Amino acid sequence: MEIVLAIASFAFAAAVTAGVRGVAQSARLLAVATQRSSHKGITPVGGGLSIVFVFALGTVAMFVFAFITTTQLGVLLSALPVAMAGLADDKKPLDFRVRLAIQAACALFALIWVGALPAIPFGPFSLPLGLLGFVLVPVAFIWLTNLYNFMDGIDGIAGAQGAFVCAGAAVIFLQHGDSTLALLCLLLFSAYIGFLVFNWQPASIFMGDVGSGFSGFMLGALALLGHSAGTMSLWSWVLLLGIFIVDATATLLTRWHLRQRWYEAHRSHVYQKLALRYGSHSAVVWRILLLNVLWLLPLALLAGKLPEYGVYFAITGLLPLSVAAFMMGAGRPAP
Repeated sequence: MEIVLAIASFAFAAAVTAGVRGVAQSARLLAVATQRSSHKGITPVGGGLSIVFVFALGTVAMFVFAFITTTQLGVLLSALPVAMAGLADDKKPLDFRVRLAIQAACALFALIWVGALPAIPFGPFSLPLGLLGFVLVPVAFIWLTNLYNFMDGIDGIAGAQGAFVCAGAAVIFLQHGDSTLALLCLLLFSAYIGFLVFNWQPASIFMGDVGSGFSGFMLGALALLGHSAGTMSLWSWVLLLGIFIVDATATLLTRWHLRQRWYEAHRSHVYQKLALRYGSHSAVVWRILLLNVLWLLPLALLAGKLPEYGVYFAITGLLPLSVAAFMMGAGRPAP
């Protein structure tokens, strides 16, 4: 059943992406390259709509056949307003304050569905969430949603990272006997792979805010469900998303320190600088995947087995990446 689901999701996502590409061209839903972008020419956007559509359809089907609960369905579908806000922004720029408000409201909606959350372990200590969760969870969702948008700047990077995170999370969920969340990760993984057929360099369509915003929020929703069920440590999620977290955070902090407008388009992320250096988007994405598999995935698996030491594994994994990011000029204007 899992193989059939994966193949069907992949084929459906590829077909929907092809359809969205045609509609985007007709509707003039296009991205025009500027001196601040890492692309050339004019390319259709909104391809991430296929990921949203395939995952939402698969999730509803799993609910109908009693594979997931009403609570899980509510948490997962809370990402849809975020995706629709991203689609509106792809068509016509939407005030970022409106988008932040939508993201915060959807995060609170997901939190209410889940209910009480277990404490987050910090070595010998733990951080109880309780009322504090109503502050920390929305902040975490907003940051994850927007950092995914920040990191969607070269061909294939957002889709490939999403596929890696889902594959790693599925393995950890299976290790803890949570086949339901593992199946959801497999569904999302297949949707990413189907999208990458058209988004790998040279991309014929971009993910757009509809896909990047949905991806960041949905990965947060899966992390919330895993933490609530006690089947995947939040530190494992931090490690799987480590490269995106480090690059986006280091870049934002540097731009804030330099008094630059953080919300404006730029190409000062580390991955964008590497794309300029290598003259290839795919070369950067392959290196990110290699670093993910050889460095971050083993640490994420360890954090899953020993969640009480997860914070130490996270520091071990992310500290060298943070040093490297600042040394490579994250956030500083590209030449």
